[in-house]
Amino acid sequence: MEISRETIEQLVRQTFPQASVVSCRPLEGGVTNRSAERSRQSLNYALQLQDPTAEIALRVYQPDTSQGTLDKEMYVLRVAMPETGVPTPRVIHFDNSRTLVDRPYAVLNLLPGEPLEKVLSDMDELDQEAVGYEMGRYLAKLHSIPLEKFGEFLGQDPLASASEKAYTVARVTEWLDMCQENDLLDEPAIAELRRLVEQTRALNRESACFVHGDYHQGNIIVKEGLAGFHVTGVFDFEHAQGWSSEWDMATLLSRVSDEHPALAKGFLDGYADTVGLPQDLWERLRVYQAVVCIALVVHAHRLGDAASLKTHQARLYRSLEEDTQG
Repeated sequence: MEISRETIEQLVRQTFPQASVVSCRPLEGGVTNRSAERSRQSLNYALQLQDPTAEIALRVYQPDTSQGTLDKEMYVLRVAMPETGVPTPRVIHFDNSRTLVDRPYAVLNLLPGEPLEKVLSDMDELDQEAVGYEMGRYLAKLHSIPLEKFGEFLGQDPLASASEKAYTVARVTEWLDMCQENDLLDEPAIAELRRLVEQTRALNRESACFVHGDYHQGNIIVKEGLAGFHVTGVFDFEHAQGWSSEWDMATLLSRVSDEHPALAKGFLDGYADTVGLPQDLWERLRVYQAVVCIALVVHAHRLGDAASLKTHQARLYRSLEEDTQG
């Protein structure tokens, strides 16, 4: 559901009483080619105002967005991000009264540039590597925020734990139970995935860190300058939580390693130069890449996105087959 121009102007005037909207364009993120998923995303608009003259972003959440999700994103943007130096939107106004529109909304400053996903295929390898390097540096800074537990860091999470393995096993068990109940994966695959997560010795991190939860090219803003492209923003923190750095790394690498290896290389180099890489990174990534695939299967099922579900199922089966052969 799109928001009318008149309603948008009414929302803006709650913050800027004399403002008029000169121009309005939708901001597209990383799911623009998947209609089922796009229909469940927040609506984002770039607005040019008069009285005052300003450029802002309007983020209109889906009506069923939980209060916990809203509280988390506002907390992250207002409190956590200013401490890291990572370029993120600044909250100008947030309203959950649902008086003018039946959904919460936020007025944010407008990050310059456009989503990386829109321009990635047109970038040469040097630009991809440079952008990947900045993405690695910024993600490392996000991961520098320590958290007391694995799981949601605001509100209640029945699966939250001080143990990386206990939390990961509990979360994966929840997802695999859903796969079993809805015939999303065959029994041998489910059994092998349970075994992988339960028996691995790699899930041994002592403490959780802040993770973005959906770190990929659709949630990164880039802008082209005289010296090439550079990252100007990171957004969409609705899935942020406490976990391990490899959750975010596996999320990104699963999307870019095959088609954009230069970006993947730059990303790992930028991360390594900022905080270093653990010696057991590849073993941990093997586990987390499987966990990410399970999560994507469940997510596609919840959205009713048959095409994405088929893609993620095939990727998961392929990775299990490669592990067996390896």
